[in-house]
Amino acid sequence: MAQDVHNDLRITDQFDLEVFWADHGKQITIAAVVVIAIVGFLLYRQYQSSTQAEQAASMLANATDAPSLEQVIRDYPKSSTAAEAMSRLADLYYRAGKYPEAASTYERITREFPTHLLAESAKLGLATVLESQGNTDGAKAQYLQIINSGPNNYVVNAAKIGLARCLEVGGQKKEARQLYEEVLALGQNSPWFTQAYLQWVVLSRDMPPEKPSESPVQPATPPTKNGLQLPSLTTVP
Repeated sequence: MAQDVHNDLRITDQFDLEVFWADHGKQITIAAVVVIAIVGFLLYRQYQSSTQAEQAASMLANATDAPSLEQVIRDYPKSSTAAEAMSRLADLYYRAGKYPEAASTYERITREFPTHLLAESAKLGLATVLESQGNTDGAKAQYLQIINSGPNNYVVNAAKIGLARCLEVGGQKKEARQLYEEVLALGQNSPWFTQAYLQWVVLSRDMPPEKPSESPVQPATPPTKNGLQLPSLTTVP
């Protein structure tokens, strides 16, 4: 034990801090300065990013027309705020009946922000534009692409309702009614339940009665709501 203490003291005596600093102080100083610079740069970038995000959000909140939305897109390209601005701009064009501009903007969202959540909404918007332009075949293809993308896609049910409308136009009322019933099967908590039910009611009233079969057939049971069976449809003479 005494020998170990003696060795430690001898090592301490042999260590000269001034000599060590003279040999390695410059490298240590440079390394410390580099670390401080990197940390400072990262903190600055974080602050700058946060500030820009706040400015972009504020600018987007005050954008109410096409020129101001386009300005947001130019000032904050490739940002989530730009994607939101594009989505609002496309919707604005659509409501104004500017279908080519709306379609172009929806396509731009899917091209520049393919992984953004709004990309799926943009695909639905593009299908709606095609439908509004009377391009039923193009709209059907777009709606089908959304439906086939997977059941977890949050716009699938809206696409089913859109596809059903297109099928109605083409005289495929039985297939359209089936799509409405698929949406109704999700229950009243679905945001699309009311729209699907109203479409189902109108379509069912317009459909001719089925031919009677040899064996008695029970009348079709309408969908249920809140656990209660909705009243049966009456045939309009």
